[in-house]
Amino acid sequence: MKVKFLITALFICCCLACEKKDPIKSTKEYYPLPDDNFFPEGIAYNSKTGDFYTGSTISGNIMKINVASGASVLFSGGAKQGRSFCTGMKMDAKDRLWVCGGPTNIIQVLDVNGNLIKSWDTKTLFNSGFINDCVISDGYIYFTDSQMQAVYRASVSGAQPGELQLWLTFTNQQIPYAAGTNANGIEATPDGKYLIVVISNSGKLYRITIANKNIAEIPIYRTLISGDGLLLDKNILYVSPNATNRIYPVTLTSTLSEGSVGHEFGFNLLGNTTLAKVGRDLLVVNGQLSRRGGTPPPVLPFKIVRVEIP
Repeated sequence: MKVKFLITALFICCCLACEKKDPIKSTKEYYPLPDDNFFPEGIAYNSKTGDFYTGSTISGNIMKINVASGASVLFSGGAKQGRSFCTGMKMDAKDRLWVCGGPTNIIQVLDVNGNLIKSWDTKTLFNSGFINDCVISDGYIYFTDSQMQAVYRASVSGAQPGELQLWLTFTNQQIPYAAGTNANGIEATPDGKYLIVVISNSGKLYRITIANKNIAEIPIYRTLISGDGLLLDKNILYVSPNATNRIYPVTLTSTLSEGSVGHEFGFNLLGNTTLAKVGRDLLVVNGQLSRRGGTPPPVLPFKIVRVEIP
């Protein structure tokens, strides 16, 4: 009887410990966006507040939405800050939101209240082509360029954002580029050793070693054409191809020397772009970017969809 009591007590303690460690949970099947011409692309999540942010590829407006209540507010107006297009975005440890400007080639940093801290014109600085996505790793934020063979970065560790620099250039022998969208989503390993980039045109994944800038393809034995957003959770890379309306899990080796593509999943997705993880779920942006021309028209309302990870 005493042994049974101890086992029961231990079980209860473990459950309580798990409950305390559970992160903020998303509660809605989807989060509607109030603007019928929003066409969202990027997403950033603040686990400290339970809020996520998404930006418009039409107006440059950025919305803040609470994952528990679903309440949404305009966080930052695009026109007021000279921002007309938002793609990838990330929030750093100081609650600053970094925003990619896509074809405008503008990168901006906003404070916790949505005020503009700093802005760079990467076309003027580096002759960039399309600033698409970003990721934070070991004190730096890295940016992909979908048209020019380059990666840019800036420091996020200081009281003020560091200066943007051209961190890496590469050749067609290292990462082949073609017409259209090339480097798109970008992720980083938790140990700060590697960056992972998906090339939309080819559907291939590449590993960049941060220490020496070595580049190598990650064979996955299946192409994920239109690969857009990436999210790495332990050894599984979730890839969001924007033309498939599904999410694909890729199980990677510890050194990212290869990977295997698992069964796709997700429902209620439409032109899905970038991803964020909240608790045991993914928040997926239904960008519908192929419908920006109006034929066919977008399905309204625009949504950020909660997808349970299998």
